[in-house]
Amino acid sequence: MSNSLDRGDRLHPGRCDRTRRVLELLAEKLERIVQSDLLPHGERLFDYGCGNKPYRSLLRAKFAEYVGGDLAGNQHADVVLGPGGVVPVQNESFDCVLSSQVLEHVIEPTSYLRESGRILKAKGHLILTTHGMWPYHPDPVDYWRWTIEGLEFELRRAGFEPISVQSVLGPESCALQLWQDATFERLPRWIQPPYTWAIQSLIGLIEQRHPNKLSKDAAVYVILARKSS
Repeated sequence: MSNSLDRGDRLHPGRCDRTRRVLELLAEKLERIVQSDLLPHGERLFDYGCGNKPYRSLLRAKFAEYVGGDLAGNQHADVVLGPGGVVPVQNESFDCVLSSQVLEHVIEPTSYLRESGRILKAKGHLILTTHGMWPYHPDPVDYWRWTIEGLEFELRRAGFEPISVQSVLGPESCALQLWQDATFERLPRWIQPPYTWAIQSLIGLIEQRHPNKLSKDAAVYVILARKSS
């Protein structure tokens, strides 16, 4: 889960940000969920591993109260998580849980997902994003990568039913992103910004060809799931 480090503005990344296209496309997929009738309006949303709450403005369109929870030391958090990521609230306290780029950092993904289900009301919703193919990025640790089948299996085992599955970046774009990240630090500092801009622009052009295609070799998966009971 996240700590208090500044991660910048994920909704509006800079033109030379090394993850610009992933962040832009991820925001688009999340906005699509928010605007969809599949996600009903509700009173309370819990951001489980909230970091600096990058998607608060987006989700407030459907939820009156946005509560962020994270490890001790994050000044953005409204709730401090207990040992093992336990959320110190009563059962069925929220209408929706948002988990954005957190699952790969938790030791016990199934326990984390079951805790999400515990704090959700009956038929509540989970918005989950996590990595398929991505470089190692400890925050403070980095444990997991997922296939779409593996991710859906974990959700069902924890008591959720996936109802919408989207992906960010296909295999060609993933290859370019990995190449950029593998070579970036080897370049002279003056060439790093235009190098990043060029690769991110190329990724954008590739992704424009199939904006709605579900890739099984994605950088990020974006899933809307419903609590089964």
